[in-house]
Amino acid sequence: MKNTFLLSLLFSFVQSLSAQVTSINLLYNSIPGIGCHSSMSVCTNTGTLPESGAQIVVDWMDGSSDNMTVFSSPNSQNCYIFEHDYSQAGIYNALVTVTSGTSGQPAGSSTIEWVVTNTSNCGFFNVISMLNPSATFLQNVPYDVTNSSGVTTTIYPQNSFGNAYYPELDVNATPYTVGVSSAWLQNNGYIQISPDFMINSFDATGHALGVPMNMTLECGGNGLVSNLEVTSASAFQFIAPIQQGNVNVQVCNVSCGNYANSTIKIAIPTGVIPNISNLPNAVFLNDTVTITEGYLSGCMSYGFPCTFAGNTPAGTIFDFDVEVSAQGEQDYLFNQFSFVATVLNSYDPNDKQCHLPTYIQPDVQENLQFTVRFQNDGNFPALNVVVRDTISTNLDLSTFRFVGSKHPVSYSIDAVSREVVFRFSGIQLLPSVDSLEGSQGYFTYEIMESPNLSLNSEITNTAYIYFDFNPAIITNTTLNINGYLGFSENATNQLTVYPNPSNGILQITGIEHGQLHVMSLTGQLVYEKTYEKGEMIDLSSLNAGLYYLQMYTDEGEFNQKVNLMK
Repeated sequence: MKNTFLLSLLFSFVQSLSAQVTSINLLYNSIPGIGCHSSMSVCTNTGTLPESGAQIVVDWMDGSSDNMTVFSSPNSQNCYIFEHDYSQAGIYNALVTVTSGTSGQPAGSSTIEWVVTNTSNCGFFNVISMLNPSATFLQNVPYDVTNSSGVTTTIYPQNSFGNAYYPELDVNATPYTVGVSSAWLQNNGYIQISPDFMINSFDATGHALGVPMNMTLECGGNGLVSNLEVTSASAFQFIAPIQQGNVNVQVCNVSCGNYANSTIKIAIPTGVIPNISNLPNAVFLNDTVTITEGYLSGCMSYGFPCTFAGNTPAGTIFDFDVEVSAQGEQDYLFNQFSFVATVLNSYDPNDKQCHLPTYIQPDVQENLQFTVRFQNDGNFPALNVVVRDTISTNLDLSTFRFVGSKHPVSYSIDAVSREVVFRFSGIQLLPSVDSLEGSQGYFTYEIMESPNLSLNSEITNTAYIYFDFNPAIITNTTLNINGYLGFSENATNQLTVYPNPSNGILQITGIEHGQLHVMSLTGQLVYEKTYEKGEMIDLSSLNAGLYYLQMYTDEGEFNQKVNLMK
């Protein structure tokens, strides 16, 4: 997919007075991340002498480029249109360079980002869902889209530059009838005031024509069930020398008029200690901050500082996870969000990390987050850095999502070879002897494991880092196993725990005696005892949630998941 956005980005690069093209502006003509077609304007400002032939070169960062020779009169501004279609999904930071023909000197260079998410169904529409009379913008509102064959699909928005865009429509399946999802309206207690609208055609960029600016909703009473969403979450300013960072999470109950009895759980990584003294309804136990809200309506923000060791290496990734739930809730689409903090300090290796432990839950399709870190330990700046990463066949390539990076990066995905190539073009990464901070870089992406993996399936991943024309630096290989630590499938099936779910009082069958361990989802031991047949297990002191019950016996090792309800 490509883009259509009337946002302009200004990049001024004032060069020597002899250069006639003295600055350039890059203007989006299409929306980055949506649609079928990338189009931008390169605007040049000319000095006091006429421009005898400036060279504009656009490197689209997918192996192709365009160039144009332009002439201009003194003291003028001129704009030139460049268009491109990408054949693979990815993020591309197109590099634009302008050289004055009059002076022969560079006049400026800059990048402009294109986010390509789909290259087939490239139609889209954008509409703002407004709550009347407050004019509040409602996020993540699903729309029912019915095509010319009568097939209805419910789609959620893809947010681009803070706006709600609904992508991946087949431009050949018009007309479409579009309205807010009837099931979502009923469950959340809203009434759609604006009428449904029709999409009869799309322009050349894939943008639907004739779509209204707003869709107006009103509260029609209480929603049938609570509906919580994590609307934002971040960890920032984790600076090792001062041993402190900050976490902030915003949660909204979007169900109209429904006051939710709610729980917010924030998983804290090992080595990080939260200070929740400013949150009277919060506790920190088993590596988790748990916040309880008796009557959550609208949106609430929760922020707190954290401390960690001052000798934590730079580039260390602290992985956080927030999950929200409400009594009686049924829609869990936006109830979980993972986010990271990158430690600022004075050391950074070339390596690869996964935020999950080696053994991952075999009965849950988990989302794995990988971070690749790199550092220039040579004696000259690296002009370009390329990282090649082949995705395991046990990961669902269609769920790949780029999270972020320290420097602007382009990436492309080859669906056949499953290789993702990350290109840091023009990065100018300094050698570590000159600047430790300037020598470091990283990027993070996440991807779901493939559905229905067999027990003990292995997910391995290795990255290859290329500094300019040097041989690859090969990172460590991450390993995740879709199974319980130390247990076989047959052994797991011999252990029975009941009742499950439980209020905390459990019984075990199938085992005569052994050593019992209960682990949190983060791998922390929270309960242990020597077990004898017939004993009751009392876990009522633990917080509600999922736990792993592990039994070590002379016959082998056994495992079972336990769901505690309070």
